[in-house]
Amino acid sequence: MRAVPPWAAKYDQRIDVLRLTELLPGLPQERTRLLDNLGRVRREVGPLTPELSDALADHMNIRRGEVHEVVSFYSFLEVPPDAVRVCIGPVCDCLGAKELLAREQVKSNGTPVLGVECLGHCDLAPVLTRGDLVEPEVVHRANDGPSTGLGTGDETLADYERRGGLAAIRNLPSKEKIVEELKASGLTGYGGAGFPTGLKWEAVAKEPAPRYVVVNADEGEPGTIKDRYVMELRPHLMLDGTLIAMDFADATEGFIYLREEYAAARNRLTQAIEEFRAAGLLEGRSLELVVGAGAYICGEETAMLESMEGRRGMPRLKPPFPSQVGYLGRPTLINNVETLAHIPAILRDGGEAWPRVRLWSVSGAVAQPGCYEAPLDVTPRQLIDDCAGGLTGAISAVVPGGAASGILPPDALDVPLSRDSLREWGAGPGSAGLQVFPESYTPLRLLAETMRFFAEESCQKCTPCRIGNRGMHHLLEELEHGEVAMPRAKVEEWLDAMVSTSICGLGQGAPFPMRNAFRHWPETFAALGDTATMSTP
Repeated sequence: MRAVPPWAAKYDQRIDVLRLTELLPGLPQERTRLLDNLGRVRREVGPLTPELSDALADHMNIRRGEVHEVVSFYSFLEVPPDAVRVCIGPVCDCLGAKELLAREQVKSNGTPVLGVECLGHCDLAPVLTRGDLVEPEVVHRANDGPSTGLGTGDETLADYERRGGLAAIRNLPSKEKIVEELKASGLTGYGGAGFPTGLKWEAVAKEPAPRYVVVNADEGEPGTIKDRYVMELRPHLMLDGTLIAMDFADATEGFIYLREEYAAARNRLTQAIEEFRAAGLLEGRSLELVVGAGAYICGEETAMLESMEGRRGMPRLKPPFPSQVGYLGRPTLINNVETLAHIPAILRDGGEAWPRVRLWSVSGAVAQPGCYEAPLDVTPRQLIDDCAGGLTGAISAVVPGGAASGILPPDALDVPLSRDSLREWGAGPGSAGLQVFPESYTPLRLLAETMRFFAEESCQKCTPCRIGNRGMHHLLEELEHGEVAMPRAKVEEWLDAMVSTSICGLGQGAPFPMRNAFRHWPETFAALGDTATMSTP
């Protein structure tokens, strides 16, 4: 049985039973609406208790045990909507999150105060949410790049149209021409995987109808805020790209899977979708928001599909790929928010003329953390000096593109953030979440917090990932206290197993920061010994 947090006993006092009797009869009964229904019960009635879970299961004609296992998987369903959540991810941690968490717990007065892995507001670190309210107040620091123009937001669809929006959707090229332009642009998936967008769209078009389009807006990689910026500043731009994708795929149904923590983005998207509907741009098709419930793993596309279908968000084996067997077993085109936001500019300017750019999230020990459009081969120093106002002091390390992208020393500040250049350093651009850590935050502490994040966010499906990440975190915690929990040779053996046998990118990618740290700070890990000490079987 799971341990019950000390404040959980007070949850029953927060449940509005009368509201449940009003809400339940109107909730849809399709299995695909389970996560939405659970979210509504949490927000409108109270945190999910076994009794609430059973009532919803009976209404939807789903086995009670199946609903219980879904509730237990998603971290926020059992947390009151007014809870205080303090981000304790690496960027927030290095800027005082633990002290902020302690202060909030002292003055909580019975309101649950939780430390959570990432809130997607790394530019405000250290950051917390009170219910849906973000503290400190949200500010956007962005530039007006040639592709997304984030420096100037759009309040309405009319604002977007005045800037040339909707031109492509109202005069859409042929499918062949769209694929040609996408390939010529070199656009790849900017969620982190980097798969060529033109090839993905072409593959989906070859599959039989009906097809679906899904927008991956479950941005959860620490240090990554770019999709949130797009949705809060220019939601119509993303929706424009989404409708182009739906037209291309002949999809009458589209979905946006949005992370639960992004309340402002949820409101902006809801308003923008209604504007598109009022303008007749959704005629004959539907576009729905699906709100997640605090599971980082659902950023992995097949885990996201499992979640959308009303199950725990655990990755599927591939192949088959979602382009072949996706949502409800049908061919599905999945792109993340930023990738779709570049589509209108590519079709407007042509693939060859489109500048090779992407959005870079910059956070940590910089004067102006934010989201900046820049070339693919920009260096960390250029981003920091030209966009983010410069460093705030001496630094210990940089993370080039999110937790799984690697950890690099200050010597890497002048290395282009391209795949080819970073490969020589054993790292990658990932989701373009550049994090800069102050000298006071040691690489060992950064690595320990990174592996703790992976251990907490693993879906637990694969044994190497489930055990490996917790083992690595324990190893690093012990090393901070001068203890050696495992020799280096055994560590390498574990890391190899994680890379080779984990189903998804979480288990496969977690070893990258470990091996980066071994390579760039060998003296820190000297106590573990040498890989050559491994005995032969």
